[in-house]
Order: sequence, then structure tokens, then C-alpha cells
Amino acid sequence: QTVGTVAVAIDGVTAGPCHIHIRNNDSTKTLYIGNSNVTTANGLPTDKLATIDFDVPAGEQFYMISSDTGHSVSWLRIVQ
Repeated sequence: QTVGTVAVAIDGVTAGPCHIHIRNNDSTKTLYIGNSNVTTANGLPTDKLATIDFDVPAGEQFYMISSDTGHSVSWLRIVQ
């Protein structure tokens, strides 16, 4: 998935609990994760080439944003 300077949903709202792995594929940019109001100022930073894991409760959704366009991100959702 490609991320830019506008927050985008990582995945749809989960019907049940799940586990999600998010990988910042970029070697020069930091990825920021948060809710629908995420910005580069308030988001959880994910370092270059790092993977971060979350347990996501039912009905919740994560968003991500970058300080630049064309930011490559991979994610995998595992339904529990």
C-alpha cells in the first residue's frame, strides 16, 4: 500500500478482534500510526524498515500518514 500526506485507513473496521503487523518498507521515511485524526505530529512513529504489531479490538481501525508521498507500507491482519 502507498501512503502519503493524507491519513489513510490500514484496513477496514474489524468485526472481531485481530492482530495486525505493519511494516514500514521505506528506508528514508518515518511512518506515523494513529486514529482517523493522525498527523505526523501526534502519530506513533514507526522507524524506517521497522515492523510494529498491534492487537486490535473489535470495531476499531488504524490509520497511517507520512511526511511525503509514495511511502511504501505493507500490513498483514490476522483474525483471531
